[in-house]
Amino acid sequence: MMVFQRVYMFAFWASLFAMLLLMGIRLYYGFSLSEPLQFITSGDEQSSLFAIWKFANGLDVYSDPTRSPYSMSFFNALFYSAYGTWSSFWLYHLALADAWLPSVARIFTLFGTFTGWMIATFLFLAVSRRISAPSTWQNALIAALAAALLFVGPLTGFWAFTVRPDIWAFTFEVLGVFLLVRTYGRNKHLAVVFAAVALFVGWTFKQSAISAVCGVGLFLLFEREWRALFLYCTVYLGLCFTVISVGDDLYRQSLFFSQIELKYSLLHGLKVWANAIVKTLPIYLPLLIVLLSLIRYREFRRRFLTHWICRFFTAGYAASAGVMFLLTLQDGSAENYTLAPNMFAAGVLVCGATCLADGQSLRHVLDRTWVGAAAAHAVLCLLVVTGVTGVLDATRKTHPAWVETAQCINQQSKPVFVESTYLALPWMVDNAEHFVLSFLYHRARTHGVPHEKGGVGGRIDAGEFATLALSTNSRERGYDGSGLDRYQLTATTCGDLHIWSRTDQ
Repeated sequence: MMVFQRVYMFAFWASLFAMLLLMGIRLYYGFSLSEPLQFITSGDEQSSLFAIWKFANGLDVYSDPTRSPYSMSFFNALFYSAYGTWSSFWLYHLALADAWLPSVARIFTLFGTFTGWMIATFLFLAVSRRISAPSTWQNALIAALAAALLFVGPLTGFWAFTVRPDIWAFTFEVLGVFLLVRTYGRNKHLAVVFAAVALFVGWTFKQSAISAVCGVGLFLLFEREWRALFLYCTVYLGLCFTVISVGDDLYRQSLFFSQIELKYSLLHGLKVWANAIVKTLPIYLPLLIVLLSLIRYREFRRRFLTHWICRFFTAGYAASAGVMFLLTLQDGSAENYTLAPNMFAAGVLVCGATCLADGQSLRHVLDRTWVGAAAAHAVLCLLVVTGVTGVLDATRKTHPAWVETAQCINQQSKPVFVESTYLALPWMVDNAEHFVLSFLYHRARTHGVPHEKGGVGGRIDAGEFATLALSTNSRERGYDGSGLDRYQLTATTCGDLHIWSRTDQ
């Protein structure tokens, strides 16, 4: 028994150490006190950075993507206002240039990551204690590792400090669940109000953060807690509708993606979930044992379903996984869409482990499966650390290349159009107008959506730019429907961009 206890402890610390080592190395390369690093940590991060910069400078965040400069803000209002306020405060008081905005904003995301990790740890430990007091040390380790996996593990990866609303939205989802777990047994009505308010705040960061909302609602529905369900829906929907009604038309169009044509793929959604499960093995492998035991063993099923917390996390996972699976089918989705379902899955695991008493044969199977999964997870993290697979450093090549390219473009005649949306950011290339194009811009152009002045291609045909910095060196390929007839290719290249000059210069 003592030998297995040591193995159990070793698996826990190995997995935790490996994921923290991986996260620590990424943070080491992702931040610098000597220079403002320029790189991308998630898809279309530059759109978020541009919108935050606009908020910090008193400009309108939500704009019509068919009007110049054809940018779009995709997320809910609190994301931009919170990050914009945070960034402008530190940039002003530390007298930092705008180039530091990405680093300052990423620190705010990192703060949300560690806040969420702390709340998740308290949540799962509270679940374990409320089902079985006192909780065993094995259950405490399972709970602690599950919380770490959700916020600092490879599932989170660069999302832990990217400039996007996912981490803060998820943190408030975890907070809402934590408040419900802590309060529901004493005062159901107060618990659902607390949960509704916290989940609403998460929604104001990212409007697709609704899976935990559905999970709580489905639980109350199954429990037939009609008054609590009515109060929960009234508070949550009332707050949401208030915000929506206060916003203008551009805000609502961005909120509901009314001007966006999305594409859907079942294969893409399955890949997202497969990657998420691999990155959270210490949750899903032992969870499989719990689920098989629920199906096969009546006594365990009876004990599990006796506890309202177990029923809550089961209903929460069913609802959140169902909602988020549909959302992962859309292009642009990634493992961040599985954060809330994985939180409920971890809750089911902790419930199942706590309901299994020490000494039972099922408990032995669960413990050994968890040890194996934790050890495998540690190995996978170390494979990324050693460079065998995955991405360890996003800055080593990107930052110096982009800085050099931006310096080169800044030496060209203005105004200049830069095809690279990150290089088009205000602190990268000095320009009168910054064309940080939405990643859906070219899709809209392909489908014939009318754009002001004919879009970038029409403005190129009109000769509005003195210089073009494009990836193409072929007039036949053109750009955005323009044949580049008013421009000539020069011998200058800035990084991987070719410089085109207007012929009348």
